[in-house]
Amino acid sequence: EPEAHLHPNSQRTLYRQLSEIEGQVIVSTHSPYIVGAADVSEIRVIQNNDGKTTVFQLSDNWTDEELRKLQREVVHSKGELFFSKAIVLSEGETEEQVLPVLFEHYFEYDPYTMGINFVGVGGNGARYLPYFKFANELGIPIFVFSDGELRVVNELKKYYEIVFGVGSFNGASNIQILDNTDFEGYLFENGYEGVIENAITAVGEDKVDHWMSSRQGSKKGQRKVPDSRCDTCEQDSREDVLRDYSIEGGRRMAMKEILDSSKPKYAAAIVAEFCTRPADEMPSKVKDLFNSIKTTLS
Repeated sequence: EPEAHLHPNSQRTLYRQLSEIEGQVIVSTHSPYIVGAADVSEIRVIQNNDGKTTVFQLSDNWTDEELRKLQREVVHSKGELFFSKAIVLSEGETEEQVLPVLFEHYFEYDPYTMGINFVGVGGNGARYLPYFKFANELGIPIFVFSDGELRVVNELKKYYEIVFGVGSFNGASNIQILDNTDFEGYLFENGYEGVIENAITAVGEDKVDHWMSSRQGSKKGQRKVPDSRCDTCEQDSREDVLRDYSIEGGRRMAMKEILDSSKPKYAAAIVAEFCTRPADEMPSKVKDLFNSIKTTLS
């Protein structure tokens, strides 16, 4: 294990030197930096399950573009995934920050000590595909915590079934899908509005009342005017949409805007607020995800 006592940059340098030696060189390592310096075709993952040793490697069933994405998004920047006992994928940066801390609060132990890695894919369903193929071919259990918008779910289903087979998506216990909303919307719709407002207040900036009073009547965007077209450009006419927090749900709308203004900052505050409460009070979809992971790894 050549990483012993070596700085990460030295580990990468050493790997390049070893790879230039004539003949075959076998390197045993637990270092994500050494793994990140290797080509995916060179990597073998060895697992010992119930006294049986199994060697995994990536297949040849990858397009050049998929391999480039894998090398860039996983091998070079997330080499620790090769050592995972489970990988949890989510779409947004809020979930990537929130879920590991809530996991520790729920079970009272760090998920990383169990080899559980949380990854925000940060995009559409196609961004899931390299991770699905990677986990499937290396024998690593995969879990998904997904937004529930129809487009997102359809894309997720498409790419999941490309890897795991037609019909594998519906009812899969390793997938938790929010109900027609994103994570912040799910919290609002399931009685956690107080958690969110306390989190916003704790940050100490842009309190909800101040946000509403300073932005009431400001321009929010534009919308088409029904049955109205410009005679000159022959385009649909549009009108400004103004913020109105006096309507029902206006305070919630303001809080959603505050969260969207800086998701990483408020994600940390939401986590801190949840951690002041009993673990059993966290959202049911989150608990279902965590219990599924624990059952799989038991």
